[in-house]
Amino acid sequence: MKKTRLFVIDDNKNLVDMIKEYFKDSPDIRVTLDTTDGAEAERLIESKQDEYDMILLDLIMPNKDGLSILEQLESKRIAKKVIIITSYNTQEMIRKVSELGVSYFMLKPFELKLLEQKIKEVTYTRNTPGES
Repeated sequence: MKKTRLFVIDDNKNLVDMIKEYFKDSPDIRVTLDTTDGAEAERLIESKQDEYDMILLDLIMPNKDGLSILEQLESKRIAKKVIIITSYNTQEMIRKVSELGVSYFMLKPFELKLLEQKIKEVTYTRNTPGES
């Protein structure tokens, strides 16, 4: 079975490092890309799209926010599964990101074991954003 390749986009460097460390020996999941900057994420999403299967995405970041990145995925028709990892919790935001095809919305702080479980669940669901 192929490993799920993650692109972690979050401005919290400590969290990014914790996620990378947690999955470094995982037989199922591997972090292949990461960034703490929204503008850099925007560049990498398109140029490196063959290097990741799923995005872990924070909503609040410097230079470009997560909502802008979701809109980019949709406008460029880049069909990747996305799990939002954020502390920003409003019904309006949850509705907006749901409309943009997010697979799961996870509030910080969370346990890495739960994140792993959700990644596996999302990996094995059929529809990717943009698919029917």
